[in-house]
Amino acid sequence: MTLDEAIAEIQRRIAAASPTAVTRVTRVSAEEASIRAYAPAADEQAIKNATNEFTISLLTNEGLDVQVLVYDITTSLPPEE
Repeated sequence: MTLDEAIAEIQRRIAAASPTAVTRVTRVSAEEASIRAYAPAADEQAIKNATNEFTISLLTNEGLDVQVLVYDITTSLPPEE
């Protein structure tokens, strides 16, 4: 799996867990990225549940380090793309 494919899958999982979430991606290298999800506080655990095992699997099986950070959209507005 490529980093772009992993990012797309994680974004799909975030959208399924929280349809109103806004995501921002920062690529650090060809194998590392961070995804910031800005969502209602009530959706935080659902996003973590939807992405945690997958990101661990990416790290251990694919060598891809993709971190998912969740922020409350009411207190932390997403930066412009």
